[in-house]
Formats: sequence, C-alpha cells, structure tokens
Amino acid sequence: MMPPPRMEGIRHETVPGDRVSWREKLGLGFGNAAAGCPATFHTLVGPIFNMTLGMNPALISTILFIQRIWDAFSDPVIGQYSDNFRSRWGRRLPLMAGAALPMCGLFLALWWFPRHASEMTLFWYLLVVSLAFFTAQTTYSMSLIGLRIEATDDYHERTRVAMVVMVFGFVFQILSQWLFPLTQLDVFVDPVNGLRWVMGGVAAVYFFMAVIPIGLCRERNYQQVAARQPKIRLRESFRHVWTNPPLKRVVFARLIESFGYNIVGMFAVYMNTYYLFGGDLKRAAWVYGFMGSAFMISAICCSLFVYPALSRRLGKKTTFQIAVGVLMAGCVAKLVVYQPEWPWLQLVVLVANGAAISGISIMGNSMLADIADYEEWRSGCRNEAFLAAILAWCDKAGSSIGSLICGFILVWIGFDAATGRQGEGTLQMMKFFYFLMPFLGAVAAFFVMRDYELSEDRVYEIKDALARRHRSSHEAQS
Repeated sequence: MMPPPRMEGIRHETVPGDRVSWREKLGLGFGNAAAGCPATFHTLVGPIFNMTLGMNPALISTILFIQRIWDAFSDPVIGQYSDNFRSRWGRRLPLMAGAALPMCGLFLALWWFPRHASEMTLFWYLLVVSLAFFTAQTTYSMSLIGLRIEATDDYHERTRVAMVVMVFGFVFQILSQWLFPLTQLDVFVDPVNGLRWVMGGVAAVYFFMAVIPIGLCRERNYQQVAARQPKIRLRESFRHVWTNPPLKRVVFARLIESFGYNIVGMFAVYMNTYYLFGGDLKRAAWVYGFMGSAFMISAICCSLFVYPALSRRLGKKTTFQIAVGVLMAGCVAKLVVYQPEWPWLQLVVLVANGAAISGISIMGNSMLADIADYEEWRSGCRNEAFLAAILAWCDKAGSSIGSLICGFILVWIGFDAATGRQGEGTLQMMKFFYFLMPFLGAVAAFFVMRDYELSEDRVYEIKDALARRHRSSHEAQS
C-alpha cells in the first residue's frame, strides 16, 4: 500500500529525535577512517612493489583483481551474516570488536614480506596475506556501514552523517599520501626498512581508531526491528535487491563510474613520476605527496561546505550528477594541464577529482540509507549491511576489473619501470587513456541516475508510513 501523499515543495526540517549526537558521529568517523586502510594499501602497492621492488605491473594488477573479486563476493555473505547476527550486545558491535585486531595485524603483515624474495614469492605472499586481510576488513566495514545506515531516519541528517564519516576518511587518507615519501628518508637503512617502521606506526593508529566506535556508538534499531525480525536467507535478499529499482540505479552508476576511474587508477602516480619527472622517484614522490594531499583537502572542503548545501537545495540525485560532472571536467583538464615544464598544474586535476569523488561518495552513502527504508517499506525487512554490501560489491567489481586491465594497459603501451625514462609514444598513450576511460564512465553514470526516484518528499512519505507501521506492531504486541 502506498503511503499517503504529501504536499510537494514542503521544506522538511530534522526533528530533535532524528539527530545523531556528535559522540556517535565521531565514533562513526573514526571507524570509517580505520576501515579505509585498503585505500592506504592501494596507494602504496604500485610505488612499493613495482617502482621499488621491480614486480611486473601485470602481476600487481592480477593480485588487485583477485583481491577485489574476493572482497566483492565476501561482502554480500558477510553483510548478510551481520544482518542476521543476534547477541545480547547487538548485531553490529560484536562483529566489529572481533574483526578490529585481525584487520590491523594483517594490514601490517602485508608489508612484512620476505627480503630478497623472488618475484613469484612476492606475488604469492602478497596474494595470500591480502585475501586474509580483506576478509577481516570486510567483517569490520560491513558491520560499521550497517551501524551508520541505521543511525537516523531523517533524509537530511543522513547526509550530515555521511559528510562527517567521509571527512574523517579523507583526513586520515591525507597521511597515506606521505607514507611513500617517508619510506624514502635517509634515516632508514633502505626503503624496505623504512616501509616496515612507517607501516608499524600506521597499523597501531588504525587499531586505535577501529575500537573507538565500539565504545561511542549504539545500535538504534536492534531492539525495535532486528531482534523481532526472522533471519533472511541469502537467496531472498538477492531477490529483494533485483526488484529494488532505486538500489539498482545507484549500484549500476557506481559500478560504471568505478570501472572507468580504476581502469587507469594507477596512472596518476605514473603520470606524475614518468610524464612530468622523467622517472625521478624521489622528486616525484614528494610532489605527489602534495598532489594527493590536495585531492583530500578538496574532498574535505566540498564534503563540508558544498555538497550538503547542494543536497538540501537541489536534492541528492541532482547533487550526485553535479559531482559526476565535476569528474568529467577534471578528465578534460588532463589533456591540457600535464606539462613537464609546469608539473604543479596537475593540481587542477587532483582538486577536481577530490571534489568529484567526495560528492559521489557522500550522495551514494546518503541515498543508501534512504533505500534501506524503502526496502523495509516494500518488503518488511531491514537488511542495511546487505544493501551496503551490494553497493560495495558493484563498486569493487568495477574497480577490480578496472585494476586488472590497468596493469595490462601499462604493459601494452610499452611501459617498463626498469628503463626509468619512458618513450614519448608510451607517455602520450598513457595520457590519452588517463583522460578517456574515467570520462566515459562518468558520462554513463550521469545518465543512469536520471530516473532515480527517491526524492526528498518520497523519502519522508516512506518514513511516516514506517512510523505508523512500527506503532501498530508495537501496540499489537502489547
């Protein structure tokens, strides 16, 4: 039954009961920063294993592909497990507590590979340890996302929560841009020794942040909905997803945007190192540290001051499309600003990318919470972690396929790290693909989201209908 219609154009205000305390927002933010440790891995894997250790980029891409496929398929299973988990402490926090230490310990183990190992030994070590790491990280992150989605029922407060969560993630990812330059410092015996010291400190910080939400956050819906809800079978959850139009639009838009972005995802550091600095790793590392920081600062500023205001004025769908448009503009700028005599002009691209990715992420996460209410309204089931897993599945499927192809593109265009300076034809092909693939993905994502149907008015209608349903259920049980 459809909820009764509202008058269009009403400006909705968040009621006090739907506001999330700063205590919980901080907890969710620190948790998201800890769950972002895979981003640190992906920032360093190319510079460490290819540029420093000389591993074939096609082997690295194969590892990234297998990691992402493993991660993508484990997300729905673990998300479903989190939705169905029952304990005296809830369904999210116990799983986060159990996964925090393995996640951070295995993150450290990624960088503790055998010295002087052969290329294939490095390949198998990195593959096996990373699969164990991503399993622990998925258990933590899927439970955390479920906790975040159920934090509030309000359309606008969800965007504010997503804003805080994303800002924390971006702030701590600024540090990851400087980890590779730190490993190159002369104070260390060699880069591998520097890597182990630096990553030991990073792993300790990640563990500290991972346990913070366990103490600061609470599970809002456990007693009201989840504890009375029967466990949902995996097949039934997939059926619900297949018949959920808003979810399909969001996940497909993220899939193709992620594929287009990640098919040349490693090219940013390669363009900086080889196109602009002729293969000089030390000079390029420090400049790229500044560039990566600019990306994150742009993302933080837009997360705080731009996208929440746009979302409130224009709605989430239009704001999502604006962010995708910024990504297109950044792609076009790549054709102009990459000039060896003016290396700092690449700042334009990194700032545009940071602004775009922050908007896509914030709106996607905020929309997902609206979709969770829509799913409960239409099916009677709350399965926040599974819905988050499906979004992550498509995002990671796009990035995994893109990451696999990326290394092979480098080999195909003639890139060879052992030669240092690359040929002119290789550099021009690298620049062209770096522009084209993200641009095409952004265009496709823009048009996929045209018919997204959960407007502000529709979400508030569903919220009211669910509130009446919950009251009726409570009265019937009383």
